[in-house]
Amino acid sequence: MFQDRFLIIWGEYFIMQQHYTTHIDNSYPVKITCRTASLSRLRKLRISWFVAGIAFSFGCTSALTPIFNLGYTTAETQALQTTDDALAENLNDNSALETIISSVPEESFSQTIPVILEKNPTENKKDENKPEHADNNGYSKSLDIKIKKGDTLISVLTNAGIPSDEAHNTFDAIRRVFNPRRLDVGKTISLQLGKDNTGGLIVRKLNLPISSISTVELNRTDNDDFKVKKVDVPLTKKIARAGGNIDSSIYQTGADIGVPAAMMNEIVNAYSYDVDFQHDIKKGDSIDVLFERMETPNGATAGNGNLIFAELELGDRTLKIYRYVDKNGNADFYNEKGESIRKALLRTPINGARITSGFGMRNHPISGYTKMHRGVDFGAPIGTPIYAAGDGVVESATVKSGYGNYLKIRHNNKYSSAYAHLSRFAGGVSPGKKVKQGQIVAYVGMTGATTGPHLHYEILANNEQVNPANVKFKTGNSLQGKELANFRSNMSKIEARLASVGRGKTVAMADEPDKNATN
Repeated sequence: MFQDRFLIIWGEYFIMQQHYTTHIDNSYPVKITCRTASLSRLRKLRISWFVAGIAFSFGCTSALTPIFNLGYTTAETQALQTTDDALAENLNDNSALETIISSVPEESFSQTIPVILEKNPTENKKDENKPEHADNNGYSKSLDIKIKKGDTLISVLTNAGIPSDEAHNTFDAIRRVFNPRRLDVGKTISLQLGKDNTGGLIVRKLNLPISSISTVELNRTDNDDFKVKKVDVPLTKKIARAGGNIDSSIYQTGADIGVPAAMMNEIVNAYSYDVDFQHDIKKGDSIDVLFERMETPNGATAGNGNLIFAELELGDRTLKIYRYVDKNGNADFYNEKGESIRKALLRTPINGARITSGFGMRNHPISGYTKMHRGVDFGAPIGTPIYAAGDGVVESATVKSGYGNYLKIRHNNKYSSAYAHLSRFAGGVSPGKKVKQGQIVAYVGMTGATTGPHLHYEILANNEQVNPANVKFKTGNSLQGKELANFRSNMSKIEARLASVGRGKTVAMADEPDKNATN
């Protein structure tokens, strides 16, 4: 570039000199004060100055060429070298100057020389100090946000500074595997944030616990999409034993000793064929329970499995029940003799209720007259579930005079059960429909002639109301032969478990080839 500019400047100087000389020669007389100079002397003097300039230019060009010759092509370099050689050979030849200048291609003087910058050797090298999942600008931020009452996933994200569009996109991605509207208060959402090209916050990673055993994991891919999956924690099945004295209600005792409420319902249902929990349970009686418990690797309880064994000591009698799966795969509870505790009908078709009026003569709460009460009343809040007393077919589901909403189930040719003052019938319960024992068929209400919410329960023999306490219902099943032998073997294993596990303790469950060892 320096060479080009120098040659152009000197070329333009030469042309200007020629023009100025002609102008002087043709237009203006030159006044000589020292001596008279001939025209030929003036020309020589002009050429001498120009030659000196050309010599100076050649010297500078030779010295600076290695420094500034960065972007020329081979043809351009050869053309300039030819010009330098011609200048060197014709310094004293004035007639050759125009030829010398014109020998350099015109485009060489206007060529734009590209600037070549040395590439930074670390430009594509991975930054080892850059945080994982960080964006190009190195931004990465982690947050742990505890879910409070009233929080939604979108509100949690927007409160963390995430734009609304990004929050909604995250919500839609998680919805593929889980409904994000069902957030559990107290759970913690873990976030890892980054920034997009405009500097806005984006979600790089999100962990959302949805239960004690499951977590939703969201990760942003290199294609700027979301990859979402539900991860389940591996669980270990263990054997737990709980027991203690009954000081108040059996449900409160179960809660105090660590028996889950759902399992207490199962226990009460299993014993309800033989035990009146309103009158038979006394203070000082005791309960002992053996059941399966599911635990996470860190020892947290993640759920419960099957009830294996239960024992009720009721002062004058002790009732034990053992879970057993028969050859057909049907699970049931049996007493020590191998007799199913399941009877044809339940004496108590409702959980946690108190008897407010028994079967027999009483003063009617509305009329005030002494009148026969042909059923048992269980006081309970409106909406409490009511269970079918036995297998059967719905005979009636309608409104009946003082009974209000009334349900009647026929169990066999002799026995039926009836339920009155209902708030509503369960879904699918209608005349002609089959129901199973223990199935929810209705809910407690206070329809009809009543002073408060309760269930009026009747058992009918040959379509006449009878006292449930006086009816001896037949046992559902009695094991025989090989099946009985298998049951006794399983019962012995359960008794061995009881001896090895103290109350309030949990132990790992050993591998058992027998399906009934812990099932």
